[in-house]
Amino acid sequence: MTDTDMHKVAPTILTRTYDAPINLVFAAWTQVEHLQRWQFPFKGFKCEFIRADIRPGGESLHKLVAPNGFELFLLTRYEVIREPDCVIFRQYNANSSGEIVPNPQIPNWPAEMQTQVWLKPLGEQTELKLVWQPIDATAEEIAVFEQTRPDHDKGWGSGLEMLASFLAEE
Repeated sequence: MTDTDMHKVAPTILTRTYDAPINLVFAAWTQVEHLQRWQFPFKGFKCEFIRADIRPGGESLHKLVAPNGFELFLLTRYEVIREPDCVIFRQYNANSSGEIVPNPQIPNWPAEMQTQVWLKPLGEQTELKLVWQPIDATAEEIAVFEQTRPDHDKGWGSGLEMLASFLAEE
């Protein structure tokens, strides 16, 4: 086993089916005016984009603001945006200038996370498969990712519930 092999980790995979057409679900992942309305972990949070260039090779910086005022900045680098069925990006904890920083809440959290969003039309509904995993993680980062695995459905899973609420309003 090589050193590279030792630092691979199985992804977290979440699936949901939405009562919304695929074009709307795709737009919810690629348009700032939609992302600001749902891309946060729980009700009461706010999502504010500092900058956004949502295209392959582009990047965005957004701020999540918790009800208690805590702020978390996330830098997103887009790899693939293929309408209407695929969005792939890497995400990093950042400061307000967009510089990559360690996660302020979870020591040794993986510095680089890849999210793949795959959409499939099901008549008037859309099936979403989210694949989330660390990239080039250290052994310590993988250990933290694995320790938090039971809670992954509370993070992205809760965010996907926020997406469901947004889609129901559209």
